Amino acid sequence: MKILYLRTHFTFNLKAGGSVGHTAGVINAFRKNHDITIISNDDLPEVNQEVEIIKPFKLNVGLVNNLLEVFYNFRLYNLLKHRIKNYDILYHRYSGNSFVAAKLAKKQSIPLILEFNSSAYWAIKNWTIRQSFPKNVLRFLFNHLIRLPITKIIEGYNLKHATLIVVVSTAMKESLVSAGVPVGKILVNPNGVNPEKFSDQIDGTSIRKKYNISNQKVVYGFIGTFGQWHGIIILTKAIVSFYHKFPEEKDRTVFLLIGDGILMKEARNIISESGFNSNVIFTGLVPQHQAPVYLAACDIFLSPHVKNPDGTKFFGSPTKLFEYMAMGKPIIASNLDQIGEILEDNNDALLIPPGDIPSLVFAMKKLSQNESLRKKLGKESRRKVLKQYTWNKHVENILERLNEIRIS
Repeated sequence: MKILYLRTHFTFNLKAGGSVGHTAGVINAFRKNHDITIISNDDLPEVNQEVEIIKPFKLNVGLVNNLLEVFYNFRLYNLLKHRIKNYDILYHRYSGNSFVAAKLAKKQSIPLILEFNSSAYWAIKNWTIRQSFPKNVLRFLFNHLIRLPITKIIEGYNLKHATLIVVVSTAMKESLVSAGVPVGKILVNPNGVNPEKFSDQIDGTSIRKKYNISNQKVVYGFIGTFGQWHGIIILTKAIVSFYHKFPEEKDRTVFLLIGDGILMKEARNIISESGFNSNVIFTGLVPQHQAPVYLAACDIFLSPHVKNPDGTKFFGSPTKLFEYMAMGKPIIASNLDQIGEILEDNNDALLIPPGDIPSLVFAMKKLSQNESLRKKLGKESRRKVLKQYTWNKHVENILERLNEIRIS
C-alpha cells in the first residue's frame, strides 16, 4: 500500500514534545509494512526515512503567518495535484489553516485519513496568550474578524471530506459528533509509544551525574512543553507546598522538570520565590532522542494535567503518559477523562483530582516513602502499555477501521 503523509502546520524547529513523538511514532509504524512518502514543511526529528521538505514562505510575525499558512495550501496543491494519483491513501496531520489534503483527496477520489488531535477553532478561542494592551486589541480583532471565520470554514471542509477521522479521545469524538460529524467515520485511537525506545532497561546514571543528583535521592520527573494543559503551574505550586509540609524531604528528594514552553517563566518564578531552587532542576528543552535517558534518571513520574478552561471535557491523550508507562516507573496523574480511563488507581498509578494541590502533595509523599509500591505500579504500567498502547497497535487500528469503512 502506498501512503502519502502530509505535515503542513506552521510550527517550525520543533525538537521535542508530544507532537514530535506522535508524528515520528505514526510514520515509523506505517513504514514497517507499507510504502510511505512524507512531505513536510519542516524537518521531522526521529523519523526513520527521508522527508521531502517543501519550504513555505514565512515571517516572524504570528498574525501574518496565519494567512501565509492559508496561501501555502495553493502552492502545495499545484505541486502535488499530478502526483496524488500514485497513492492509495492520503494521511494528513490536521492543521487549522490547511485544506490541501482534503482538496487533493477529493480531486483524486482516494481515502483521506485525517489525524484530528484538537480543534484549531477551539484552541484559538481558549488558548490565546494575553499580551500588552495594544497587542491584545489587535490580536482580538484579527482573531474574531479574520482568523476564526477562516479556521471554522477550513476545519469544516476537512471534516466533511475526510474518509476517516482519527481522534485520540472519546471527549474529542463526542465534540465532533455534537458538531454534526457522522459517528461512523470517527475512530477513537489513543496515542502510543515505541517500547523499545522508552524502556525500563535504560540507564539514567549519566543524567544524574550531569546534575549532581545522588543515587540515594528520589527523583520526581516531569517532561513536557510547559503548555496550558500540562499542569506545570499546579506542579510547581505543589512542590513548594510539599517542602513546606514535609521539610525532611528536602534532603532526600529532587524534582527534574524536563522541557520548555510558554509557562516556563512563571514556573521558574514560583520556585525562585520559594527558596527551594536547589531541589528543582529545570533542564530546558531536551531533544526528543534524549528523552528516554532523562526519564530513566527519575524514580517517579508526574502528569498533573488540568481541566479545559471553558469547562469542556479534557480531549487530550498525552504522549508523555505512554512514555512514562513504558519506562516501568510509577506515575502520579490527574484523574482526568482518558488519563483516568487508561490508568487504574493503586494498580498502575496513583490518581488525583485535577488541580488538587494537597492531593498531589500527599501522593508524592506516599511514593517517596514506599519503594515496594513504586516497583509494583511501574511493573503494571509497563505491562499494560506493551499490550495496548504501542505505535504499531495504533497504526493497525487505523488501517483496520479504514478497511471497514471502505467495505461498507
